[in-house]
Amino acid sequence: MSYVTVFDMADAGYKSWWVPALGLIFVVLGILLVVFRDHIPGWSRRGRVARTIFPFGFLCFAVAWTLGAFVETYGEYRTASQARAVHRAKVVEGLVTTFVPMPVTGHAMETFCVSGVCFSYSDYDVTVGFNHTSSHGGPIRLGLPVRVTYVGNTIIKLEVGNDR
Repeated sequence: MSYVTVFDMADAGYKSWWVPALGLIFVVLGILLVVFRDHIPGWSRRGRVARTIFPFGFLCFAVAWTLGAFVETYGEYRTASQARAVHRAKVVEGLVTTFVPMPVTGHAMETFCVSGVCFSYSDYDVTVGFNHTSSHGGPIRLGLPVRVTYVGNTIIKLEVGNDR
């Protein structure tokens, strides 16, 4: 059986970059609130809380959230990359069994098993791994021959059978 790679974390790279980048928008907004706090109409009448505590609190929260998002998402990416580099990732090969697709409306995980090893994922998960559900065009189908490289429950490489 030959296989065609449909997902490889090495090719996808750090695909969760947008999560901390979104936080940077709020960091910039927080900086603007701090810099222009004395020039925002109506804030001068509200006293110290509106002019000082809120802008600095907003900025601190935005920075903490952005750093936390980066540490979490990049940490997952780095852990999976290192596991692959030192050959700690596991590989399972066989037919897709007990496949439960995610409904088109979402709000559920898509699950499948291969040779007794089960995986779950969703298009809505922020992950370094494979998460393209069949209801949104993903390749997984019941009975499909696959080879899955994984770390924990994260699929870092997915290959599907090509019977040519």
